[in-house]
Amino acid sequence: MTAGIDTAFLRSSDLFENQPEEVLKAVLLQGQLQQYGPGQVVFGQGDEGDRLYIVKSGALEVLATTTDASDPIPVAYLGPGEVLGELALLTGSPRSASARVPERAELFTVEKPVFLDLMKTLPAFARNLCLVLAKRLEATTLRMPRGSKQLQGNLRYFDLATVIQTLIGSHQTGTLAVTQEGGKSKARIAEIFFFKGNIAKAKVRHLTGDDAVFQLFQSPLEGDFSFTGRQVQEEEVQADITMPAISLLMESVRLQDELPLLKERIPDADRVFKQKSGQLDWQDPETVELAAAVWSRLKKGASMADLQRDVPRNSYALYRTVVTLVDTGQVE
Repeated sequence: MTAGIDTAFLRSSDLFENQPEEVLKAVLLQGQLQQYGPGQVVFGQGDEGDRLYIVKSGALEVLATTTDASDPIPVAYLGPGEVLGELALLTGSPRSASARVPERAELFTVEKPVFLDLMKTLPAFARNLCLVLAKRLEATTLRMPRGSKQLQGNLRYFDLATVIQTLIGSHQTGTLAVTQEGGKSKARIAEIFFFKGNIAKAKVRHLTGDDAVFQLFQSPLEGDFSFTGRQVQEEEVQADITMPAISLLMESVRLQDELPLLKERIPDADRVFKQKSGQLDWQDPETVELAAAVWSRLKKGASMADLQRDVPRNSYALYRTVVTLVDTGQVE
């Protein structure tokens, strides 16, 4: 039932934002509002494209099967006001991806016969649809943002890496925050600022910059997340990230894959290491500053757990440093 529902959520969608109120009411009367819970599948890849979906609240997860993976993997998240399935109604093509609800969602659906009837009987609707699709094509070509996104949920149900990729892919500007329960209030443990689809600034607990992003992939966070888009002038941005977004993600995945191999060398994170030689011998100029910081901390003895608490670098960098010191006989 859609009686008594405010049309404001339709107007938040780029498909309907410029439609007059009478058109929105007509759409609302002919559609359906459906409730979905954690893990519920909305449609599968290859299914008939028989309706479009508009997210009223919550989030929708889009999954696709790649040539080298047998199971679908998350590729994007859609939040309130975002639309899914309108192209399939126009082209008649089967669904190119699957969709499920990670946590909860209210989805407003419009079936194909209703959609086509709206295009015939409401010229303004058809014209606006053409305009929206043209703008999306232009945005894809010019890498412009496709509207301001809003996403929120609990990381038990969402893949944080895909959330980040979604924000990069839609060229968003705004802040992604992760919070955890801490006593009487929620504590913010991570904050990532995006500017036009690039990660400009990051803080995860005591880590900042590139290290903070790397750590997100090495020790997954728990808690609630939220992203709110906002307008920011370029001169206001104070970046501490040194890499383009895609390069940063690729490096994050590489370090994530290699970290378990290093941890096999040091399986006990509480094992205490101490200096064995009198002076640090380090050949790599790019990492000598980190090696010196670790070396100094090992003077009185320290475990990997101690180093990860006291030295503000990501886990991979710390494990790589200690493994090298062990291999060169400088610590025991």
